[in-house]
Amino acid sequence: MEKYGGVQYFSADHLVRLGQDKIEFLLYDCEKLPQIELENGIILFKNSFHSSEKNLIPEGFLSILEMKNSSAAELLNGTGAAAITCGTSSKDTLSIAGIDETSAALSLQRSVMTVGGRMLEPHDFTVRFPSKLSPTRILAVCAVLLLSGIDSANGYEL
Repeated sequence: MEKYGGVQYFSADHLVRLGQDKIEFLLYDCEKLPQIELENGIILFKNSFHSSEKNLIPEGFLSILEMKNSSAAELLNGTGAAAITCGTSSKDTLSIAGIDETSAALSLQRSVMTVGGRMLEPHDFTVRFPSKLSPTRILAVCAVLLLSGIDSANGYEL
């Protein structure tokens, strides 16, 4: 994501700045959803997320998860929070249509709203990367870029 703006990354034992640009992305890596007191943003649920707590997701937040992430789906169920799923199935909002060593073809299969309130219509786009990446990582990063409102007309470069 640092190619599209600076990233401030936080985890339990790391604080790192990635990229030279102004901080555009704040990435907080955690296993438990914290109390969120921000106006808007994107929550990317890891498959390792497990929580029995019903935390409230603020209205201005969008969520990204894999279809198999039942813990995140359960947390989101009934909240009205906007969520998209990523995977290789035609049921997923964002899916991989094809992949090779250094590029992939992705398909946004349903209309989605960006954090900034712009509607994205279904479309296909490409993503290029310097070395082999897992489909999960490709989808997660591209979903964040799409929902952030970064234009995919010329594809993405990771």
